[in-house]
Amino acid sequence: MDSVFRIVSHDCDEFRRERERLFIEVRNVTPVGLLLEVGSTAVPGLIGKEDIDFALIVPADQFVVARADLDKSFQRDGQQLSNFQYQGYVLPSKFDAAVQLTIRGSKFDTFQNFVSKMRRSPSLRRAYNKLKLEWDGKPMDEYRVAKRKFIEDVL
Repeated sequence: MDSVFRIVSHDCDEFRRERERLFIEVRNVTPVGLLLEVGSTAVPGLIGKEDIDFALIVPADQFVVARADLDKSFQRDGQQLSNFQYQGYVLPSKFDAAVQLTIRGSKFDTFQNFVSKMRRSPSLRRAYNKLKLEWDGKPMDEYRVAKRKFIEDVL
């Protein structure tokens, strides 16, 4: 059976400390690129599964170096795309935590734009929260399809 999408709320202080710890850990592993918190926790007022998501956006000539650095410390996410422009990693945490490595300006470099649009638009936040509430308790794979379409429409 597929995993299920669940809206979760964690202890704010513990979650915040873990998010900060992981940010520092990733930054210590590789100093290249722009490291950003992305996903629902990066946008005040969004609900979600309270996972911790980062994007590491690097120049094309630094992708191989950054990927080698991350490979030494973190497990690649087998559920994520893996190619010459994108690689997902699972971060060691009691929370669901990940970092997505991508090349600045590539077709995968959408995280910052999406988060920025969500922060600026109360109506987009309401629509995204509505989508999440509608999918709470339903199959994760199907939720991800609906989420992907929402993000594509926003972008």
